[in-house]
Amino acid sequence: MGAPAVLMLAEQGDAEAVSVADVLAARGVPVAWFDTAWFPTRAAVTARLGAGGWDGEVTTPGGVIRFDEVTAVYYRQPQPFTFPAGLSEPERRFATVEARFGLGGLFMALPARWVSHPARLADAEYRPLQMATAARCGFTLPSSILTNDPGHAAAFTSSGNAVYKATMHKLISEADRVKLIYTTPVTAAATDDRVSTTMHLFQNNVPKSHDVRLVATGSGHLHAIAIHTADPAGRQDFRRGYGTLRYEITGVPDRVARACRAYLAALGLELGVFDFAVTDDGAWWFLECGPGAQWSWLQAETGAPIAAAVADILTGVPT
Repeated sequence: MGAPAVLMLAEQGDAEAVSVADVLAARGVPVAWFDTAWFPTRAAVTARLGAGGWDGEVTTPGGVIRFDEVTAVYYRQPQPFTFPAGLSEPERRFATVEARFGLGGLFMALPARWVSHPARLADAEYRPLQMATAARCGFTLPSSILTNDPGHAAAFTSSGNAVYKATMHKLISEADRVKLIYTTPVTAAATDDRVSTTMHLFQNNVPKSHDVRLVATGSGHLHAIAIHTADPAGRQDFRRGYGTLRYEITGVPDRVARACRAYLAALGLELGVFDFAVTDDGAWWFLECGPGAQWSWLQAETGAPIAAAVADILTGVPT
């Protein structure tokens, strides 16, 4: 490298990271890339502790990254490490933990600007924390219950206007197939003893006219995209009907803008991807904030300069 650079700590080819890297390159900002899947089979790391912290370098398929040259890090959905064939399962588990805390700890110790810091991202993944923070920051949220008590679940869903949502894993593997867990209408009859096996999130169903995905930065950028569909299943959960969706850039109510900024500040995030349900009366209902959620397809559909906004944070450009 040889010059101060922004590090893309992301999967090689990740659409969001690529679009940000392209903006940085167009501005003449050096960019380095590290995919955690390269370690240890395609990458080598050495670091030595000095008076100012860790000094060292990472050798990757794309070249050498020196720690002291990294000024900012765009951190997106790190991939599993790739270990040599032949390790036993206990050896693989041990190697994974050592790599996570050894290599991950070196990156977390970098005195760089993060979008966003892994520790803050880890906290922000907890959906109950998201919801509590959103309520305190002034968002409007649907009535919700988290429970493993079938009786309480049945009472909540007895109105016939409830949905089930996963709190974290929205993908499941079953019989060699990967399935999405969608937002699903649920009745009291469905909340049987199986509810007792783990926590379940039920919410009142919001009768929305459309969705909004809003990308907010800690520096104040807000880019909101309205997502419309005439398909009932897609309106319930737009992931069910990508082929039916149409997109448009939309304005953000002042109250929502203030709440977004307060939310990012409360959780120490530099970037948040918010999902809202918007009803016919214009009310915006907070659904979730995925700090690592996807936005590149919305930029491609609408031309919203989201990558430029992320690049601004990484390079310290004021709003």
